[in-house]
Amino acid sequence: MTDFNPLTGLPGNSSIQKNLRNLVIDGGSIAAYVDIIDFKPFNDYYGFALGDSVIRRLGQILEESIRGFFVGHIGGDDFICIGKGDSFTSGVENARQKFRSIAPRFYTARDRELGGIETFDREGSYRFLPLLDVAIVYTDSDEVDVTVETLARKAGQTKKLLKGEQIAESVFPVLKRALENGYPVENTKALVEACGVLREEKAVPVLAGILNGKFSWSLRKSAALALGHIGNARCTELLKVALLDSNPHVRTRSVDGLVISMGRKSGPLIAPLLRDESTWVRRAALRGIGYAGWHNGIHFLKAAATSVALGRSINTSRERSAALEGLAMLGPSEEATFLAELYSTPGYFPRNEAYSALCSVGTDIAADAVIGRKGSIPRILNLFGMSESNLRKLEVIAKESLTGSVAEVSGALRFLEGFSPEFRDSTVAELRNCLGSFSGDIFRRLVILLDSRGIAADRSCIARIANRISSGQQIGTPALCAFLGWVARRGGVSPGSLLNAFLRGDRRAVAASAALTVRAIASRDLTQVKNGETIS
Repeated sequence: MTDFNPLTGLPGNSSIQKNLRNLVIDGGSIAAYVDIIDFKPFNDYYGFALGDSVIRRLGQILEESIRGFFVGHIGGDDFICIGKGDSFTSGVENARQKFRSIAPRFYTARDRELGGIETFDREGSYRFLPLLDVAIVYTDSDEVDVTVETLARKAGQTKKLLKGEQIAESVFPVLKRALENGYPVENTKALVEACGVLREEKAVPVLAGILNGKFSWSLRKSAALALGHIGNARCTELLKVALLDSNPHVRTRSVDGLVISMGRKSGPLIAPLLRDESTWVRRAALRGIGYAGWHNGIHFLKAAATSVALGRSINTSRERSAALEGLAMLGPSEEATFLAELYSTPGYFPRNEAYSALCSVGTDIAADAVIGRKGSIPRILNLFGMSESNLRKLEVIAKESLTGSVAEVSGALRFLEGFSPEFRDSTVAELRNCLGSFSGDIFRRLVILLDSRGIAADRSCIARIANRISSGQQIGTPALCAFLGWVARRGGVSPGSLLNAFLRGDRRAVAASAALTVRAIASRDLTQVKNGETIS
């Protein structure tokens, strides 16, 4: 029995799979995957009833345009057509043109004049979306594995191209051509490392050839790093061998690569390189122990943090820094006393790195160091093991840091984001006050912090932002949308307070977010009225 899609009456998934197998794989026909570009935002904007009408009309157009050929409806706005010859492909193209010609009729007159709608996309970003169109992809003549899923992936790539977005394509074929044609080394390095970033396993033989071939050390070290990012068993074996490479830069990157690919298991493999003749390799191994999370290597890091390095004296400071960075990554709270002793020892270097490592391991010992320093909250501070009395002292420092530099503000917000006790009233007041000065990502972090702590906006918050907007200050559209999202969820103000500066503003994204906020606040107000409460 043939299955049918209830919306269009067209054959459904079982029939589609059967016809793909019989007509395409075994019968020499081709399949066309047809779907509507940016249909979901249109559906959300105009409603499901009109959205269903659009889908039904597209199904009818396909049937009319390619009579005698198979048309199936996967679901939603996705269709499969199967046929062969010029009459099939020209019919599918004719269907697209027919749909494009009638699509404007589904819009209001205003939106037709604009050429589309302004609304929220799949990612929740407010933007302009042009009038509906369809994307079509065909099976290749030599495809042997044709499924709805493979066609859907190809359709997704086609839609990205039509919207001006990039699609992911393999880098390693381009890398092979670069090596064959003597492409400049710096450009080839970029291709090598791009293979690693995209974790292209098919590139491993090419990267192995670079690592073990007669290429410059500069290119070979990039190959080692790329192999680390890809991280399969073959990569691991290649990197183990590369630890013995004659060039220190290649050994350094091999350490980094093994840490990325193996994690904790790389610790015992890189530990012997702490005796390497190159300071670069030794430093990579010290940092690697920490980044790998190899706690059995703590004694190596403690020893290196206090010893004198081989070679010129300048290496001592840098190698101690690498060891302290490794300790900071491991974050062992039991080593707080050791790090505090280093920090407080007269003449110890590098002192600031010892302080940073201490802050990373936390406990009251670290809290005392921060409080005693009488500065700002450090960029990284582990709050583990700190008493509430010390946390309260640090809260005061954080509140005062909110008026400092961008780095100080960022550190203060990071601290407050992880702060477990309730904020003091004075801290809440200062956070609200900062709405009058922060912008961009810092502003977004602030409102997300207020939201996460259940703190509501008040009239002063709206007034501060409204004054900034009217005076032409640049807060940033994403930041303002985040602000309105906070107000929508936490309330504290009336819908009318959003009229002038937000609903009537020039930025459509802000106005749209304000509209949703008005809806949320008013809905809560009216629910309270229904329940017998008074709205002030």
